[in-house]
Amino acid sequence: MLIILKGFRDQSLGMPFAALCANWAWELLFFFVFPFEPLQQAINFIWLSLDCIMVGQFLIFSKRQLFPSRNLKTVILLSSLALSILLILGITVEFHDYIGRYSAFGINLMMSILFIRMARTQGVLGQSVAIACTKMIGTLCASLLFYSLYPDSLLLLIMYVSILVLDVFYFILIWKKTRNRTES
Repeated sequence: MLIILKGFRDQSLGMPFAALCANWAWELLFFFVFPFEPLQQAINFIWLSLDCIMVGQFLIFSKRQLFPSRNLKTVILLSSLALSILLILGITVEFHDYIGRYSAFGINLMMSILFIRMARTQGVLGQSVAIACTKMIGTLCASLLFYSLYPDSLLLLIMYVSILVLDVFYFILIWKKTRNRTES
């Protein structure tokens, strides 16, 4: 929600495009194709709705230089979404992971990397210390929960630790950029 609000305030994208497509694809697949029990389904619906708002922000705020026409922008969005769906579907079937834990943490790892890149290239536009902090704390809580459920998964453990390290780096980067901006 913070990304959406900051995106509207800054009239910019708050989430990197590839991360948005992967996240939206995950929500679509695990809402429509591999649905969860009712409570988790309701949570997935909320996340799916928020993703749809961010897709709208992409269509509205993405720079004309990158996508000279609305048609090209739509084709790139739909192609990226289709590829993301196929990759997540492949991971789900290959790993027999019908609760999406491997793809979810894989997407989260990609997001951590891309948020750092976004902060380095566009500064705090669309970003904030609160966004960085909530991403870090939310993922840490999910990691602890999934570690308690799947303590023998080396792949998940590597992703939990990697995401935490990257999220701490992202938080520090945004905090410094925000501090430097206010001191200027």
